[in-house]
Amino acid sequence: MGFEIIERGETLVAGLPVRSPQRALGKLSDPRLDRAWTRVLHHEVGGPLASTYIDFAPDVESYYTQIVGYECATVDDATRGHVISRIPPGTYAKFSSRGMFPDVMLRLWAQVSEAETNGDIERTYTGDLEAYPHAYAVDLYIPIHVDESGMPSSAMGEKR
Repeated sequence: MGFEIIERGETLVAGLPVRSPQRALGKLSDPRLDRAWTRVLHHEVGGPLASTYIDFAPDVESYYTQIVGYECATVDDATRGHVISRIPPGTYAKFSSRGMFPDVMLRLWAQVSEAETNGDIERTYTGDLEAYPHAYAVDLYIPIHVDESGMPSSAMGEKR
């Protein structure tokens, strides 16, 4: 298993929204996303860098909103003009990868795709969180369905 199952509390991420088409694996370039990150990185931020994926559907070529910014403890910690996304508390599959961009992101999303294909996880699509512990590391938290015993439900609807 290339991930761990963890419980997370509510997470607030403030930053700039980018409405993007959901890109197929290997298609990471998005000039709007690059511009938003550049703007965020030129300001003083209130917490560790982070990004959320919200308002999306699971189909490739659909749209989602990505908030690029930073974690904050309260809404008062957000920089004026930034929006805040709320990632709810729950059970998450945590995927981690280290390396250079864009390879680090390709590896992460390949891990998620493999876990879904293998039936190891079933995503809830309530909001994904990317956290950046340092310049060459990404931790990706994917909210998942769990059964009554707290174990991940498989993508095929079977209880594990």
